[in-house]
Amino acid sequence: MVNHFSTVGIPVSSEADFMEYANLVFESGKKVKAPGGTYLLLKMGNGIELWGQLNTQGEMIGLNPHYEGTAVSTIRLLEKVEDPTDTVLNGRVHSEAKPGEDGTFAYPFVFDMPNIAAQKIKYPVIREVQLAAFAHELSVYANEEEYNNGQETEAKFASEFFIPSGLFGGDGEGGPSSMGLFGGRVLAAEKLRNPYSDAYFYYAKVKTLGGEFDVVADPELVTEEIREGNIISGSFWLTGKLIQKKFKFFG
Repeated sequence: MVNHFSTVGIPVSSEADFMEYANLVFESGKKVKAPGGTYLLLKMGNGIELWGQLNTQGEMIGLNPHYEGTAVSTIRLLEKVEDPTDTVLNGRVHSEAKPGEDGTFAYPFVFDMPNIAAQKIKYPVIREVQLAAFAHELSVYANEEEYNNGQETEAKFASEFFIPSGLFGGDGEGGPSSMGLFGGRVLAAEKLRNPYSDAYFYYAKVKTLGGEFDVVADPELVTEEIREGNIISGSFWLTGKLIQKKFKFFG
């Protein structure tokens, strides 16, 4: 069964599986203090991260995966999504891709931030963000010609496009979701192994409209090997972390 955990080689298909990894994070995760609780970060290797959440009583209240790759996008962070169903340590951000100085941008979208409560964000602000895209649906094309020939609808999409599908129908109590439909060009690709489970998953660094994404996919969704130069498209859950600014010291 494909889910956000299996997408990075974590075989979770039952409550018992989930509790096994929750306990692993509880025992081995690095503590990251935040207002209202504590994050537990377990770096599993090959870019895989698990972010556990503890409340102020030290009880586990959440567990989210993230993939840390090399994709970099410049984003305008507008505001945190208000969602009463979130834990105090959960959160996602209303954002704008590729912002210009005159207020222009490529498109609006929303993404999850696994460590949002530990970040001191003064909205609105433009920051560099590492964005990961967990595949829900995925199509792989050898090149742009195959991609163009494979489009059966009258409306044709460019090889680099983005549709903020999470913004559609998000007027309910929980607000918009961190979902996006996009296509893009593969800059680099690998089949990676999760060192904890020995399960494999696919990784691709993808250039799309407005930025880059570190795409990860459960092998169940991948019908052929992903290679550099391919075009991929699909539906994805989006999660991202701020890229910390580096300061140079002189003396």
